[in-house]
Amino acid sequence: MKVLRIVVVGMAMAFPTITGAHAKGSPQEALAKAVAVLAHADQMDGRGAAVEAHDGDQFVQCRRAPHETVITCEAAGPRGQPWMRHALTKKRRANLKELGYVSDRKTGNFVARLDPSQWSDGKLAGFMVATLVGGYDVSLGDIETETGSYPAVACPPRNPSGRDFGGEVAFNDRSPKDLGENCEVAGMDDEDEDESHMPKPLKSIPVEADAAEALVKQNVKEIADAYTWLLGVSGPGRRVVILSWGEFHIQCSKTGEPVIPCEIESAEANPALRRVITAAVGRKLSKMGFREPGYSKNYVGWFRLNDGKPENWAWSTMQAALTAFGGYAIQPVTVERRVTKGET
Repeated sequence: MKVLRIVVVGMAMAFPTITGAHAKGSPQEALAKAVAVLAHADQMDGRGAAVEAHDGDQFVQCRRAPHETVITCEAAGPRGQPWMRHALTKKRRANLKELGYVSDRKTGNFVARLDPSQWSDGKLAGFMVATLVGGYDVSLGDIETETGSYPAVACPPRNPSGRDFGGEVAFNDRSPKDLGENCEVAGMDDEDEDESHMPKPLKSIPVEADAAEALVKQNVKEIADAYTWLLGVSGPGRRVVILSWGEFHIQCSKTGEPVIPCEIESAEANPALRRVITAAVGRKLSKMGFREPGYSKNYVGWFRLNDGKPENWAWSTMQAALTAFGGYAIQPVTVERRVTKGET
């Protein structure tokens, strides 16, 4: 009997060139116009004004409630979004400190309080841009801007820990039923978690050679069919495929954009992966072209539609699954297809 031992540690895998969304124009001018609302917060009735600049989950939010004498700016921290530990290197934390931020133990964010009389609209816009560029290494052209209002109470509602934009003051009354009401963000405490149910890392798994080859080929065919289905989306809708190897997943989606983003679960998103997606595995995924958590809670990469075909993407996805999940990817893949409202 021929036995093939598939070693997943140290595998060299080529991943097609993937890149983030196309760069947008510089946000400096848009931010300068947006932050002007903060100077007029006194004119708002029971509401505070908020301006946010972000790239994915990496955000800086400046706000001011009626009659407040300062502008409060908060930058994303690891208490509300544990995956920010990847983005917030020692050097980037130092950059935030140099900008005047201090760590806030209650929210886990970085907070700076500014005197409005000392900060013109242009200067404040530059400060927000510098926060993202220096604190999170965000590219200038990837910054998006959003404005709105929030209840001007002592403890404005915040997004709960463990979700995208966790720890952020929720403006524009987003999902009020899901918001926290306390001044302190409850961190994700996993000290008491029972690790007996967590899978141990499988560095290799003995597989019969012919069976392993057939399994990989069948998985690649299933994944390629899923990508072909994704390409059928039209109009404003969105198609999503979830590729599962047991409890581990890779999710890819397609809208009208000329890219297919794919996300591989991180240990922050799925604690069961803590023994599987280690720091070393994360570095391998980064070398393959995946963006480490920070922009998203997961590892994320993009296939460009003009770069390769479904078959090519399927092989690369199978390689990524082997890198991320190790021996757990040596099993039949389950493909789930979802269609969001609005597809034509």
